[in-house]
Amino acid sequence: MSRFLAAFLCLSVFLAGSPTMAQTPALAKVQSLSATRSAAYDGQIEAVTQTRMAAQVPGLIKQVLVKAGDQVSKGQLLLEIDDSQARQQQAAMQAQAAATRAQLQALTSELQRQQQLFERNYISKGALERIEAEQRATRAQLNAQQAQASAAAVQTGFFRITAPYDGILIDVPVEQGDMAMPGMPLLSLFDPAALRVGVSVPVAALAGGLPDTSQILVSHGQQQLAVSAVEQLPTADAGSQTRRLRLNLESGANAVPGQSVKVRLQRSAAGEQQRLFIPAAAVVRRAELTAVYVQSATTGKALLRQVRLGANEGELVEVLSGLAEGEQVHLDPHAANRE
Repeated sequence: MSRFLAAFLCLSVFLAGSPTMAQTPALAKVQSLSATRSAAYDGQIEAVTQTRMAAQVPGLIKQVLVKAGDQVSKGQLLLEIDDSQARQQQAAMQAQAAATRAQLQALTSELQRQQQLFERNYISKGALERIEAEQRATRAQLNAQQAQASAAAVQTGFFRITAPYDGILIDVPVEQGDMAMPGMPLLSLFDPAALRVGVSVPVAALAGGLPDTSQILVSHGQQQLAVSAVEQLPTADAGSQTRRLRLNLESGANAVPGQSVKVRLQRSAAGEQQRLFIPAAAVVRRAELTAVYVQSATTGKALLRQVRLGANEGELVEVLSGLAEGEQVHLDPHAANRE
């Protein structure tokens, strides 16, 4: 509204013919101005990166090393699940693989001897094929056991929960001694370096296209949050006929996820019909009557005239009917009533 205020600072204030200041009514012309449309919506701070970490393996929670609100570093150990049973299973699988490997080595040596005997015609081809088949089966068994042992080794890493990135813990709903099951939430965290605002905006308000960052004001209390990028989700809500905008905030924003903010979208009214405005101080409200004192061009007296008003724009109010551009209204209705 700074443009409106600047325009009205240039309004002509007409002085009555008398040189006495006390007798000079303060008047303002009805002005036709280009409006800057703006609308405010309720938004909410969101984390661009927020993670809920769940258990992938069953087991007793051995230790919880963090609590809600803690700041953690990437790779830091957060929680540990008892892995003694899993390690025993891994050791058993490795032992089975080792036994099968030794059996395969013995079969390979035996196959070499059988091939030498077959070359000297001491054994039949059928006997040689049987030992070859036994060796191939043992090799396949060893491959399967090694794959199982490798999977068990990978699974042992699921018992140690570490931070995937630098962040802040939101919640740790488990305690030491709890029984963890696959899919059970263990903790959640977010990255405070990347925040955004989620806001639902009516489809009609976006008819002119996606606003750029210069047209968006985000207020968090007395603080203004700078917007670095605007993203629009591809679908609209069928019930409310709104579309979801994501406003990425510049780094260093003093806010946390879940806080409410006010999002104001400003649109230039270029190309739209000019609207009439008067200072809100000139309006008289008496019961159901809304009027202003208009300076008569013929008699020079203040005449009360009913008007229909639109929305307030700061210290100005839009006039929908009852006044014409260039007419003069009294800024002090009480003084005008005494004339």
